Amino acid sequence: MPIKFSIAKRGLLPTESNQQIETTDNAALLRPVLSCPATVDAVEFQSSSGRLPSLMPKGELSAALNTLQRVMVHEMEKGNAVTLPGIGTFRLSLKGQIGVESGKYHGQDVRVDGILFRPDRELLAEVRGLDVEQVPCGQDFRTEEDDVEARLARLFERKPFVTHKDVATAFAQTLSRNRITTLLGKLVRQGRIVREGKGAQTVYRAAQS
Repeated sequence: MPIKFSIAKRGLLPTESNQQIETTDNAALLRPVLSCPATVDAVEFQSSSGRLPSLMPKGELSAALNTLQRVMVHEMEKGNAVTLPGIGTFRLSLKGQIGVESGKYHGQDVRVDGILFRPDRELLAEVRGLDVEQVPCGQDFRTEEDDVEARLARLFERKPFVTHKDVATAFAQTLSRNRITTLLGKLVRQGRIVREGKGAQTVYRAAQS
């Protein structure tokens, strides 16, 4: 089955109309993106239909992944990159400012910002051979995930508590209810925001740094 994709324009504002992006110059800003990609739990997915059969019990796989995580953190604490054979190489990404003192460069407030990943060559070759298909075809545009998350962050900076409706209003109703729920859930799992209340009374607030 082909992988579904749609068209995205980085920084697409809710007030922009499709007619405003029909020129050749603006078309260069468009790019294909996965259409509503799902996140699959590598341990839980094995019991689902249409999946590859499990090669080991769920508990053993979970324990193996936990061991890998501890090994990776142990090596990255030393500044090392970690290679998982057949998967790829992981290395830390740093963030901070650079200052000059006594004619020498010094890092200021340098911290770990994330993890960079370089896929294994064979893995990359296999996924590059997968079929893709545009659905729907035509003038259908999505705001990219990192742009959506950046605007959500600004929303939480302005309001102490944010509701599902606040997010929909901030994006001028251009995001579906399911997409908003998915985005908020992702931020909760990352520890960037906190969910409080239940049902219609649910609100979200920025996590304390």
